[in-house]
Amino acid sequence: MRAEIVRKLESNIPIIARSGEVMYGANYVIWSLENIPDKVKAVVVSRNPPPNFLERLNEIVNKKGLRIPIIFSSKTNMELADLCGRPHSVSALCILDFGNAAISEEDLYE
Repeated sequence: MRAEIVRKLESNIPIIARSGEVMYGANYVIWSLENIPDKVKAVVVSRNPPPNFLERLNEIVNKKGLRIPIIFSSKTNMELADLCGRPHSVSALCILDFGNAAISEEDLYE
């Protein structure tokens, strides 16, 4: 994924968190991909995800044949939490709705 797209998404995360629909945390990302994959628009992973999370994520995406953008953020879990306005670490999140953000799912496929 191009760096400018990652930066654009990261700058829009506060807007997405306020006006869109987001599932926070590695466990919720896995649950969403397994149970409601058609609603997941994108997955954002912090610079320091939990052990084995990426393997599990890839396993689910490959097994289900999902075409969902996975964005590897330049932010740590605490920096990502701060962007989202969350009082706890956020190692991963999935976007279900971009809300009023100046970015869309199509932008992530450029």
